[in-house]
Amino acid sequence: MKFSSLFENLIRKPQSGKFIPFIDGLRFLAIVPVLFQHANERLHKYGTLPELSQIEEWVSFFISRGTIGVFLFFAISGFILSLPFAQGRTKEKYSDYLKRRLFRIEPPFLLWMTVFALVLLIKGDYPGAELLRHFLATITYTHQFFYGEYSIINPVAWSLEVEIQFYLIAPFLASAYFGIRNTRERRALLIWGLFCFILFQHGMGWQLMPFKPTLLGQFPHFLVGMLAADLYTQPLRGIRKSYLWDALFPVLVLTLAFTWSEELGKMLVFELALLLVFISSFYGKILGRFLSLQWIVIIGGMCYSLYLIHLPLMEAFYLLIGKFGQWSGYFGQLSITLIVVLPMILFSGVIAYRWIEQPFMKRQKSKKPAEKTWILAHSEKQ
Repeated sequence: MKFSSLFENLIRKPQSGKFIPFIDGLRFLAIVPVLFQHANERLHKYGTLPELSQIEEWVSFFISRGTIGVFLFFAISGFILSLPFAQGRTKEKYSDYLKRRLFRIEPPFLLWMTVFALVLLIKGDYPGAELLRHFLATITYTHQFFYGEYSIINPVAWSLEVEIQFYLIAPFLASAYFGIRNTRERRALLIWGLFCFILFQHGMGWQLMPFKPTLLGQFPHFLVGMLAADLYTQPLRGIRKSYLWDALFPVLVLTLAFTWSEELGKMLVFELALLLVFISSFYGKILGRFLSLQWIVIIGGMCYSLYLIHLPLMEAFYLLIGKFGQWSGYFGQLSITLIVVLPMILFSGVIAYRWIEQPFMKRQKSKKPAEKTWILAHSEKQ
């Protein structure tokens, strides 16, 4: 197979048939900081580091903010699931919507969680009965509900529990929001609702554990994605593509990194910066082209597989050969880690995506024209 054909086959083909390259570009921007963050965490956890200099401390702290990539993933989900409603192309029953989403995400998830559970069983890290209970809670997206902590099977599964919670309500939420025909009114309502929710969230303590890794703790990010979908479909007047948006983007990244906090004021600034990241991707001349580059789109498109497998692979790396290069200091060890681990994860991700995840992304047969939309079916029951 030629490389060009391989690359072409790796480009994500959504079931809707409406491929938006820069969205997978945003997914690339989301997965990369997560990979760096977890590599840096493993280095601190398993490595033998000397006392860090001030510059090394700052770099390590900045990389540790990579969790903002997860929040960007949440906003992208809000964008993607709201976009059909924003564009008026929602001809799908709610039951079909759920089946399609589950058929898309469940098989790879079940496979990899089973593999990781078997590895833990073979290693003997946990008693079999205890491991089974954690496994069942993980694959049913209820681990946080039953245990109030991240899954021992794969800690990153916490964000997938949040995603599932949003999937269940997204069509109803988007239908209600875009059912408001006056553009200014609905946007003002969403911004006001977002502000009020953050205030209420802060008052109730939902931004803290054990609510933090639930939809109650992460809901504002999804709302930002919904607003971004609205602005993408019906752009604000007077805004044009400009290099100023490109210049703003690194400022936004720094803002996200240093306002990711449980403090009320910083939470509000964070959501504004998150929204502006989307707008910068819409209107930045350089950023827009970068996010649509083929290799960026390919890596971003297979982010789900990368997300599922990267942390166990990093753990395996440090268990086997992670101590190599400890003589080289923080920057040396971090460089060695990234040079070895990132290609390993990308190669494994290509295999996982191409032959495990992608087969479940094939477009389903179109529905009959006479079929009712889930919105109409829902409204007739009222």
